[in-house]
Amino acid sequence: MKKFISIAGSVAILAASVLPAIATGNNCVNDTTGPISQNYCTVTNTNTVKVENENDADIKNDVKVSANTGHNSASMNTLGGAVVSGNASVNASLSNTANVNTTSVSGGPAASGNVGSNGITGPNSVNQIGITNSNNVEVENENDAHVDNKVVASVDSGWNRADTNTGPGYVYAGNADMNVGVVNRVNDSATAIVGGAGGVGGNQATNQTTGPISQNFVTVKNTSDIEVENENDMDVKNTVNAIANTGHNSASTNTLGGEIRSGNAVGDLGLETKGNINTTSVTSAMGGFANVSGNVDTGPMSFNQETLTNTQGVEVENENKDADVSNFDTDSADAGWNNADTNTGGGSVLAGMADLVKRICVYVNDSFTVVH
Repeated sequence: MKKFISIAGSVAILAASVLPAIATGNNCVNDTTGPISQNYCTVTNTNTVKVENENDADIKNDVKVSANTGHNSASMNTLGGAVVSGNASVNASLSNTANVNTTSVSGGPAASGNVGSNGITGPNSVNQIGITNSNNVEVENENDAHVDNKVVASVDSGWNRADTNTGPGYVYAGNADMNVGVVNRVNDSATAIVGGAGGVGGNQATNQTTGPISQNFVTVKNTSDIEVENENDMDVKNTVNAIANTGHNSASTNTLGGEIRSGNAVGDLGLETKGNINTTSVTSAMGGFANVSGNVDTGPMSFNQETLTNTQGVEVENENKDADVSNFDTDSADAGWNNADTNTGGGSVLAGMADLVKRICVYVNDSFTVVH
């Protein structure tokens, strides 16, 4: 899982950023009201953010790479035949990136906090304050990727012939170096949601110094509903045929002898597939840093009520329906199959080294979710 954090797009990247309008604060106050008065104060903040990313990628790569200095012939010569082939090198790199979604949602309906207060109310008055904050965030990432890679890489300095010469026959084959890299990265969704319904300043609801026989109500209601849904479907098929060859040389049927020196055959193959990776971070504070509610210095026979309600729902759903990865890999590093036969003089074969390094990595269906 630690490795995943470096693989997936960091949630701090603001490639796709949504910044909702943020109020600097909500202050709703009934202060110094007259006798037998009715005073109402209502603040309603509604923040709705919906982000929907739907991607469909169909990638088909067919790559054929060939580097050749071999298949040379110096045969049927009276005074001898010599073949010196150069080095053959091939470097093939194939990279596919598709269906990468990065979404950042910051903020909420109220930034600095909510304040609701009934202060110094008149006798027999009705004072009512209502502050309602609603924060609804919905992020949906739906990815469908089909990747079909076919790579044929061939590097050849062999298949040389110095046969049927009266003089000696020589074959010096060069080195064959090959490096093939195939990287597929699909269906990578990173979502970061920061903010809540009540801001960061806190909620304060107070009935203070109320008049006799007064009715005083303060209501602060914060509702935050966050839903993140990631749905991924991937089908990756890799077919790789890689051949590095300095062998299959012939220095045969020579009167004065035959000599073969094949070069080194080196193959380096890397195949990496990453897909269906979901990173979700949700940081949401419903009521800010503090909730304060109180009745202070209330009048005789007064009715005073404060209500603070915080409701938060977070739903994260990661559905990796199908991760079908098929790798068909055939590799060959060849410095052999050399012939120095049927020579009147001596026959000599000095074969080089054949090295083959293979790396196949498949990394799919990784969901990382943090909710604060």
